[in-house]
Amino acid sequence: MSWDPNQPQGQPPSGPNPYDPQQAQSTPPPQNPYEQPISAPQNPYGAPQSTPPPQNPYAQPVSGVPFGAPGYQQAGYAYAQAPQPLGQGIQGLFSQYVKVLTKPGAQSFAEEMGKASWGMIWIQLLFIGVIGTIVGLIGLALSTAVVSAATGSSAGAAFALVGGVFTGTGSLYAIISTIISFFIIVGIQYLLAKAFGGNGLFVQQGYSYLLYYTPIAVVSSVLGLIPVLGGIIGIALGVYGLVLNVFSIMATHRLSGGKATWVVLIPIIAIFLVVFLCALAVFALFLHAASNVPTY
Repeated sequence: MSWDPNQPQGQPPSGPNPYDPQQAQSTPPPQNPYEQPISAPQNPYGAPQSTPPPQNPYAQPVSGVPFGAPGYQQAGYAYAQAPQPLGQGIQGLFSQYVKVLTKPGAQSFAEEMGKASWGMIWIQLLFIGVIGTIVGLIGLALSTAVVSAATGSSAGAAFALVGGVFTGTGSLYAIISTIISFFIIVGIQYLLAKAFGGNGLFVQQGYSYLLYYTPIAVVSSVLGLIPVLGGIIGIALGVYGLVLNVFSIMATHRLSGGKATWVVLIPIIAIFLVVFLCALAVFALFLHAASNVPTY
């Protein structure tokens, strides 16, 4: 180490000697505080890889399992794992009726349609038919009693009652008509839902349909014994049933609200058009017949 003449004698140098080439090489160069780091900057708009993409609750399942089938799970909805035994399913029907009626929405039907089975469908259809038959017989008996009291002829009233049992609304034919109308309505809506891209099962749609239709049909039948009030309440329940029908189609076939609404309304519009055209044709025939009447 060289001696610095400016350094006081008897004291060692306090720092590195700038004239020593070895010490000059070992000293690291000063760093620039404004120098940018070498590492590549990260994109602040890039989505983190750990965040899963949002899932569409009506999207097609990747596994190929039908929507609402046993064992199927979908984000945002809760499904029954498998259809319940017949006895257990019958015991839980009342709570399901209350649920779909008091909590209207596709979610309520989606949570219950996994319990669908043909046994539960036939039980509810027979129940509707039997209740309709009993209420019809009661209404027929009341009307017969009124006629008997007004005319004073008990024999004619009894004959009308017996005839009504086999030909009227309170006959056993009401059970058959309930079953036939169910398959016609659900079948038409099922085909329309398929045309709009739905992929639900017929048994699930029929079960979801009966979850709201059974209590509404029973209440409407009983209230129908009341002359005016029963009819008004029956119309209101029918309109509410159309709303629930839309929700059931949405849950069963995973359709949007607009498509499910068209599935429900198209048959109704078609019926009104047919009735209107038939009435128009009858009116035209009546005018034609009236114009050809000979005058004397």
